[in-house]
Amino acid sequence: MTSSAAVVAPVPTSGTLGYRPALDGLRAIAVGAVLVYHLGAPWLPGGFLGVDLFFVLSGFLITTLLVEEWRARGRVDLGRFWLRRVRRLLPAALLVVTAVMAVGWRTVDPSQLGTLRADGLWTIFYGANWHLIGSGQSYFDAFAAPSPLRHAWSLAIEEQFYLVWPLLTLLVLRKLGVRGLGLVIAVLATTSAVLMAVRYHADDPSRAYYGTDTRVHELLIGAGAAILRLRAVRFGRGVTAAAGLAVIGAFVLMPDEWVGFYRGGAVVFALVAAVLVLGTTDHPAGLLTRAPVVWIGRLSYGIYLWHWPVYCWVDDAGTTTGAVEAGVKLGSTLALATASYYLVEQPIRRGTGLTGPRIAFAAPTAIAAVVGVTLAGTAAATAPAPIEPSDVRTLSTPTTYVAADATTRLRVATVGDSVTRSLAPGLAEAAKERNWSYTDASVSSCSVEGLLMVEADGSPWSTGAICPEVVPTVQQRLLDEHRPDVILVHSRWETYRVRGADGDPLDANTDAHKAFVAEQLRVTMTRLTSGGARVVWIDTTPMSESLCRRLGHSDSACARTATDAVVDSYTALRENVAEEFGGRVTALSLNDLLCDGERCPDTVDGKTPRPDGLHFTVESAGWIVPELLRRVASVTKLP
Repeated sequence: MTSSAAVVAPVPTSGTLGYRPALDGLRAIAVGAVLVYHLGAPWLPGGFLGVDLFFVLSGFLITTLLVEEWRARGRVDLGRFWLRRVRRLLPAALLVVTAVMAVGWRTVDPSQLGTLRADGLWTIFYGANWHLIGSGQSYFDAFAAPSPLRHAWSLAIEEQFYLVWPLLTLLVLRKLGVRGLGLVIAVLATTSAVLMAVRYHADDPSRAYYGTDTRVHELLIGAGAAILRLRAVRFGRGVTAAAGLAVIGAFVLMPDEWVGFYRGGAVVFALVAAVLVLGTTDHPAGLLTRAPVVWIGRLSYGIYLWHWPVYCWVDDAGTTTGAVEAGVKLGSTLALATASYYLVEQPIRRGTGLTGPRIAFAAPTAIAAVVGVTLAGTAAATAPAPIEPSDVRTLSTPTTYVAADATTRLRVATVGDSVTRSLAPGLAEAAKERNWSYTDASVSSCSVEGLLMVEADGSPWSTGAICPEVVPTVQQRLLDEHRPDVILVHSRWETYRVRGADGDPLDANTDAHKAFVAEQLRVTMTRLTSGGARVVWIDTTPMSESLCRRLGHSDSACARTATDAVVDSYTALRENVAEEFGGRVTALSLNDLLCDGERCPDTVDGKTPRPDGLHFTVESAGWIVPELLRRVASVTKLP
């Protein structure tokens, strides 16, 4: 690939589609949109639609192959079709899983290897999308880096389609012909689109987003475009160009959190993409046939496979930022995809020795080998260590950083979660300088109310099971033994699913959940103010952009982590409860020190206050605490 000249395709015979370089050009556009989107570029919020364009292309090409063979031969050789798919798709996928397991074996914490193992196995057997839907979200899922195989969901949907669609196509062609196949496609696509709308839930759209049944309409719309082409329906150059502009416009303008995507937006995009695909077969844009673009399109499968693991590895390394980080991610992805294409994919795909019987033996053998690698690479997996009674006693004991004596001017304490605890070094230094005492009674992974956070089935989070016992105990000991004048609070866990008073799970952001949290908050504030202390609540600090991306949240959402409607609603709830305490409970915010408007970047004024995106370092606590105390003084009128 040394020239930028246009790639000229051989002239198709007998009206068949043949090889169209411009379709590889569309693949290049699709994968490029996904790569840029996952870099977090704010100017391409709809880059995720590159996957939708892939779906439409796949449905178009596969259906074209099947129906053309049916017309030419009166039958479809399904065995040959599936063997070609195996030779084309399986080698690179197994290579990526092997690489992910090798890296994970060396770098992933043992408590996370079990999750990585499950991700690998579901990827190998092309069920990753259902695995994502079925896996529950726990504390570890919420604050661990996303799996390097999370992107395999879309490949799973395509492979499931490749398995079922040829069978259904052959059956319908035999019974109803090409016209009947078009009707079946329309009915199935409509059903899938309706299912996407029905199964969408704002609090967790994963069922609608990842489900094969809810996404297959895009592949089917591509299949419908194939039927139109076979029935001699054509689109002119102007319509094709308009469709191309609409697709690019969607990449630039459609935010990934837009509810309309699930309620018809995905269908509209797929229809426009189908027009683009069908029109491109006759009126390819010059850019789409340029040699570099076509080359990227040919590598697009490997590029997509490698890009997400590479992005995760670079994020975990944390050695680069900004444009350098983007360059490392893109360059490494392209290098690995190129090596995979020329050294693995093409030799296997073009190898004359891999005939049907040999593939039938080689494929299961290769799968078994990678399963073995997956099991071996994650053999050190461990469950989170259970909390022992001695740990409960330790956690129930406040930590005194600066003890009180007869000369102490002010007794300061902190309660809440690990964010509060991360401020302790800075607060201890300030206490020494000001002749204050300082004691910390925060408990990591627990809310200040000691709420019991649970999974959807009601089972407690492994790290949070002790919260209802430890939190009230350590707070009462703080009050009895240290008699604080001012208590600083930070707690972010109120916005998670909890076990209610009757023992049933309460989903966050529901009226029942908010009522329960409000009542527990009253109990806690009554306890903390019982000795005369003033309570100052630090508003929930937003996560940084990089942490947001590492957790797999949408990139447009990560560009606005300072604004969260759910968190804001619980902040308002807390303020309402605080008013009941007649000025003894007040609040302040540090968000302006961590964020620039809606954005919360890693670096603020040349400093990185929270390298992990959430907790303060000893150094950053040292420079942020003086401003925190200034604000505490302004709301409490205390020294």
